[in-house]
Amino acid sequence: MNAFRRTVDLIDDERTLFVMRYSQEHKAKNHENILSVAARSFREHGADISGIGTVMKKVGLTKGGFYRHFESKDDLFVEAVTRAFQEMGDGMVKAAESAPEGQALRAMIERYLSTHHANSPGTGCVLSALGPELARKPLAIRRRVEAALDAYRERLLPFVPGSTREERLAKCRVLFSSMAGVMMMVRISSDRQVRERRLSEARDFFIRSFVG
Repeated sequence: MNAFRRTVDLIDDERTLFVMRYSQEHKAKNHENILSVAARSFREHGADISGIGTVMKKVGLTKGGFYRHFESKDDLFVEAVTRAFQEMGDGMVKAAESAPEGQALRAMIERYLSTHHANSPGTGCVLSALGPELARKPLAIRRRVEAALDAYRERLLPFVPGSTREERLAKCRVLFSSMAGVMMMVRISSDRQVRERRLSEARDFFIRSFVG
């Protein structure tokens, strides 16, 4: 009888562990899906338009379930912006590492100021997509976003030429913030030829100015 009871208890324990693991994995998967959708939706439509209900609907979850993953929309916003920086950084680093020797920065400029990037705000630079919105956020949120921006910039810094870290950092700040401004202006234009011309002019200018 005791052996039978121990067997039953063991089965119950294993079943409980399985349910707990499934629940944790399921929650983690949902969290990842929410974050991925929000990172894209915010860049495509703006965080003010893409509310919690919109994001949760796209994920296939109820709005009420949001607070099992995030304390507030601000927390989701910061995490989504951080994810966007990570995704953009992945693409920029890949372009730089795939470029011929000495052409890493040129490759990043060409990738950033490309037609594909201009036409794909949902998977592109969060600064060019949400810059004005980021600037209007409360100080506490801007500080968290700045930390993510600093981490993004650190990933790009090794590919920026300069004799000192300070020089490379200054170039990095000016170059990538300037390209974000160009991208915002390009996206405003409804004329495809105008967009292409502005991208080409900007590419030529930044390559001459920062690559040589």
